[in-house]
Amino acid sequence: MRIEQLEEKARQMRRLCMKMSYLAGGEGAHVGPALSIMDIMTVLYFEVMNYRVEEPDWEDRDRFLLSKGHGVLGLYAPLILTGLITQEEGNTFNQTKTRLAGHPSGKGMNGIEHPSGSLGHGLSVAGGMALAARMKARPYHVYTLMGDGELDEGSIWEAAMFAAKYKLWNLTAIIDVNGFQYGGATDKLMKAGPIMDKWRAFGWNVLEADGNDVAQMKEAFDKKHLVKDQPTCIVARTVKGAGFSKACSNNDWHHVKISQEDLELALRELE
Repeated sequence: MRIEQLEEKARQMRRLCMKMSYLAGGEGAHVGPALSIMDIMTVLYFEVMNYRVEEPDWEDRDRFLLSKGHGVLGLYAPLILTGLITQEEGNTFNQTKTRLAGHPSGKGMNGIEHPSGSLGHGLSVAGGMALAARMKARPYHVYTLMGDGELDEGSIWEAAMFAAKYKLWNLTAIIDVNGFQYGGATDKLMKAGPIMDKWRAFGWNVLEADGNDVAQMKEAFDKKHLVKDQPTCIVARTVKGAGFSKACSNNDWHHVKISQEDLELALRELE
């Protein structure tokens, strides 16, 4: 796709995110964490990953795991736009008896490779999938997206050591560095320090990009940047709530109930 087409897809996904959040009613939704990753997810699903909508269980499909499961609207949106999930089911988000809960559950849903919600698990599971691909001589690539606050979890660093030890070049981790987590600014709660230096020290090939710029993300995902015998980490610098002025860098929008007024304002801004 051309950059302009990807940018329009990202706007469509943000509009869908706001509509689904509104339909959730009193249950609310994690709007900020979803909006920050929309450009990353757009490039992954409409430019980078190899999959078949008509054959969702195709063995050689690339795998994606959303480790920061609370940002699930950033996953449901591309699954709906690609046709892996229907719009009708999308309209049931966070409602009684829905399969589209506030975290991906993986209950028979096309495109949901693994349930998430408890933070710190995605990289471990993705590493296992990447190692399985190597052992079975399958060509698929595994991607997982984590939050910067999620780096507080010790299991992330165990998985980072595992991936480097087994030289999982077919594994790419993306870190959504938006500067916030549920309790506030990440640097105030648990300062991660020089993120890129840390991942390099753990034996990873490390890249950096503006995570809200589809052109930069398209370049970062280019397979020419992969390094033999090293997993890749893309440090994506984003704005929490990107795309909607009221939510931008506003941690009050980490989880909110969307009013009709907010929905209408967001849809106008995203036209």
